[in-house]
Amino acid sequence: MGALTSETSRRCVLLFALPARQEAHAKRLSRAEALFAYSRRRIAEAVSALPGVDLLLLPQRGQGFAERLENAFADARALGYREVVAVPGDVPRLGAAQLARAFALLAERPIVLGPSPDGGIYLLGCSLDPRPFLAGVHWHGAGVFAELVDLARPAGGAGVLEALEDLDRPADLVELARRPDLEDELARLLAAMRPTAPAAPSRDHRAPRRLLLSSRLLTRGPPSRPPLSR
Repeated sequence: MGALTSETSRRCVLLFALPARQEAHAKRLSRAEALFAYSRRRIAEAVSALPGVDLLLLPQRGQGFAERLENAFADARALGYREVVAVPGDVPRLGAAQLARAFALLAERPIVLGPSPDGGIYLLGCSLDPRPFLAGVHWHGAGVFAELVDLARPAGGAGVLEALEDLDRPADLVELARRPDLEDELARLLAAMRPTAPAAPSRDHRAPRRLLLSSRLLTRGPPSRPPLSR
């Protein structure tokens, strides 16, 4: 999708993400490929339900994350979009509600942010050229969201969405799976990723009784305890 799909469309959701397989490989979460694919499909379905909003996928160009993001916004604006909401492909609970809210906030503020629990962001929406605003942001620190809130004040302040989890490491998958309000498909995908317990070794009942007795003596020890719950 490289141009406006209608003469009146000035809003787009910019999917700033790698393909699902590359995303899983880059984050060393190979088992989560289906989860990243689910996240991308959920965004596409959400955008299709929003009137007057296009889904935009552009080739990323630039040396680092900051340059690639700034170029993506510049390319979207060059195509005629004036309200651009950039999202990644690793936030499984991101959907139509958050995207609709982001565009509603852009009618009031020039910048919209979706915070992540780890201090980063999962959504960046702008109705202005964001390059001066984004210059100097320390993208790989734990205070990205707080830094962006401060930088947005001279431009009129930022609208803030609800916090959503992004997936960067195995611990993030565990935390997400603990949520009680997951959609059925997402819950099934997470359940399928849980490691299965190894099968118990089978005993050779034909072994001599003396050998079995020796094995019991060698493996005897204090009774095992269940792991402490977190």
